[in-house]
Amino acid sequence: MRIGVEDGMVRIIGRVGANPEGTVLFATGHDAGDLAPIPPGGTDNAVALQVVGHSMHGFADDGALIYFEDQRTPPTPDMLGHVVVVEIDTDEVLVKRLLRGSERGRFDLESLAGPTRHDAKLRWAAHITAIIPPYQARRIIRMGG
Repeated sequence: MRIGVEDGMVRIIGRVGANPEGTVLFATGHDAGDLAPIPPGGTDNAVALQVVGHSMHGFADDGALIYFEDQRTPPTPDMLGHVVVVEIDTDEVLVKRLLRGSERGRFDLESLAGPTRHDAKLRWAAHITAIIPPYQARRIIRMGG
């Protein structure tokens, strides 16, 4: 079992966000040891990202937690058209709507605010399993540092 899972907690592995122009400010960061409760239906592979900024306003506001299963598997057809967590070949971890690219194995990543990235090569993709709004996130995060 991973650290924290035995007591119903999962790791917050980093921050995700962007400025209004769509430039990524944060991807996964150093592991500060912050924890949050495992989401409903979550497994011992569950992790969370904390949203910083307003690039996902109305979807996941500043301070929200976005949970996903950290399985590091390729995108699946059922992810197309949905907002998912992805890692691209430049080491960035992003939250984007996954669309087909211009060729097999490439994907367009649509921002909720900002430009679409075209023909990205993905290392992995994961469905979002839960989003906790900022007010509740502040109440449930257990700071590790």
